[in-house]
Amino acid sequence: MPKEKDILVLLGDFIGKKAKTKYKSNVEFANVCDVSEGTIRRILLGEQNISIKLLKRICDALDIKISELLKDIGN
Repeated sequence: MPKEKDILVLLGDFIGKKAKTKYKSNVEFANVCDVSEGTIRRILLGEQNISIKLLKRICDALDIKISELLKDIGN
């Protein structure tokens, strides 16, 4: 079973790849998610835990379901 840090890194990598295809910058992505750019940066680096509410806003901004995101990082 992956360690918590490993999961955060996988999550950050997945979110980062999806966000790069849809948004010009982390600032734009952060604005759509209604969080600071610093929060997005820490998430993408795998340094920040994410609440379910924020995860939902991120998924909405990326036009994906939470279940899709979790399935993809779980493989």
